[in-house]
Amino acid sequence: MPPVPKQVLLRYGREVARLRSEAELTQTSLATRVQSSKSQISDVECGKALPSAKLRKALDEAIGFGRLARLWEDLTGSGRAPWLSEIATAIQDAQAVWEYQALAFPSYLQTEAYARALVSASAPWLSPDELSKSVDERITRATHFVDALRPLLWLVLDQSLLSRRYGGVITVREQLSHLADLAERQRITLQIMPADHPRHPGNSGSFRVITLQDSTELAYVESAEEGRILTSATVVARRRMLFGSLQGLAWDPESSLRAVRDEVKRLDSAG
Repeated sequence: MPPVPKQVLLRYGREVARLRSEAELTQTSLATRVQSSKSQISDVECGKALPSAKLRKALDEAIGFGRLARLWEDLTGSGRAPWLSEIATAIQDAQAVWEYQALAFPSYLQTEAYARALVSASAPWLSPDELSKSVDERITRATHFVDALRPLLWLVLDQSLLSRRYGGVITVREQLSHLADLAERQRITLQIMPADHPRHPGNSGSFRVITLQDSTELAYVESAEEGRILTSATVVARRRMLFGSLQGLAWDPESSLRAVRDEVKRLDSAG
């Protein structure tokens, strides 16, 4: 079994603690029910211990009623839908992120106007309050990323993204300028993948590989309807290889930055 990321253990442990509290059980009483110990239950709830299959089954039977089993599958099984908040936390606490984007700039690099335009266009069913909450969450993460020293970010963008106009000319100009500023001060390493390359390796869609603080890695892939966590060491390694292919065929960072700045100038002329 591949190493289980710390974020998975923390998420699972928090749910165990919540369900135990909901059942009005102490750690000692729960330990008795599942033939474990108070210290082991405490370690699981704090994300310090990897629960065995036997213990997970016992916990699910005692307090989960299927919920803990489904949660564990979702968090650890490749191809399962992730908790987006956990991905956001994983990125915030990561050592490094390798990301390829073809449709939009990463949420943690977005300006407020760009985020609002993107969310309102992709989720028109949101109420004004829900829209504001979603945008505020993105901007909080974006502000934290700009101010922090970690994670290191290697970003490859499809060239076609530069011509997308989410929110209009002014919004996109601000977003591109923000991206260029981050690249110029070396907060991110930016490369542009030519959209017309005959061997374009990014045709399977956007994805990111995240190296966590404990050096374990996971991948997160996106489609039109969902995101998925990949934890298999083999699958994650393949995503790293795919990102390496993108880096090898993309423009170098200096040329990529120049392309972004040139697009900003074109938008200045258009405005």
